[in-house]
Amino acid sequence: MLTVLGKEIDFDVTSPADMQRYLDAEAAMQKAAASLPPDPNPAAMATMKGLQAYQDYLAAQCKLLTDFIDAAFGDGTCNALLGPKTSLSTLLDVMDALRDAITNQGAQYAQRLAAYKPNRATRRKASK
Repeated sequence: MLTVLGKEIDFDVTSPADMQRYLDAEAAMQKAAASLPPDPNPAAMATMKGLQAYQDYLAAQCKLLTDFIDAAFGDGTCNALLGPKTSLSTLLDVMDALRDAITNQGAQYAQRLAAYKPNRATRRKASK
């Protein structure tokens, strides 16, 4: 289990199925990112057309990230982590929290796995 923003998510970095789902979601996100609207021009936001371009940009970025989170971690995960309001800022906070939780989980398993691996010096002494 992965704990993100106080919520438990059924995800394990040592599970091949979970990691494949994550990799597939990442690939789909990269593919979808190619068709995102361009970054908005801050100077153009003084006009209604500029504000509409900004809103289109926000909506596309939010969809990209929510689709990724639900594909990688299971349907409904994004809503559980986001709460009642979707915003790009909050989604980026969620992405940061997911990254940190996955990194921590991976480090814990690496440390745990190291206990079962003999070190080089021990192996060299045994072979002599």
